[in-house]
Amino acid sequence: MKKRMEILLVEDTPSDVRLTQEALKDTNLEHNLTILNDGEAATEYLKDPSKPVPDLMLLDLNMPKKNGHEVLADLKHDARLAKMPVILLTVSQDEGDILKALHLKLNYYINKPVDSDKLQVLLNAIQSLSDGDTAAQDAVGGEDAHVRYVMAGNPHTAPAILDRLATEKNHLIRCRVAENPQTSVITLITLSKDPDWHVRVCVADNPKTPLSVLEDLVRDPSDDVRLNMAGNPQLPNDLLRTLSEDENMYVMTSAQKTMNNAATLSGQ
Repeated sequence: MKKRMEILLVEDTPSDVRLTQEALKDTNLEHNLTILNDGEAATEYLKDPSKPVPDLMLLDLNMPKKNGHEVLADLKHDARLAKMPVILLTVSQDEGDILKALHLKLNYYINKPVDSDKLQVLLNAIQSLSDGDTAAQDAVGGEDAHVRYVMAGNPHTAPAILDRLATEKNHLIRCRVAENPQTSVITLITLSKDPDWHVRVCVADNPKTPLSVLEDLVRDPSDDVRLNMAGNPQLPNDLLRTLSEDENMYVMTSAQKTMNNAATLSGQ
């Protein structure tokens, strides 16, 4: 990867430009920043073959002349720009806006105001792709899947997007959704019946998972799910007691050990 990341910021609100500049500065990322103030200027810039393709575009959703959706639509079929990561900047509470942007081009997104913590999570993921982190990409099936994988585990991802990602064919992405604290209870209930036991383990580990779902999972047909739960000290005592009577010796022993450790700690 280049020593300095070339970033294009497309934003028409001066205060948001300043906040984004400060957030980028706080990430300590070495970068060059180009700022454009409307979507039409962005399209012209990106379509100009004499201009280098940015390593990253930060794109405001609501802008004059052309909004973020229209810019993404312009870029959708341009092979030269296909691999350019886009972070959508939005104040919109309309989940349909974000879903539409995801449909036009696989994007990351951040709700305004932009801060360094939110930005750092996504920049780390983008840099791992740019640096050729092929192991991470291959594990989930390439760059596009890796974008979805990152979004599935990002605590800033909206529940509606997580609901969509919960239907991914790749079980690693569904696992990330299952362990995300922003995932809705309804989706966790659905994922607790997932055919892949890895996903059910992640549901069991999510602190947001309802007790009724945990009660079902301690009787899960997979020994791996029950064994994982047996070693979880955050599991309610009555469920650990159920697991301590499990027919699988390893599950039973692990649950008993977890209960004994908890009792020792509480007695200190």
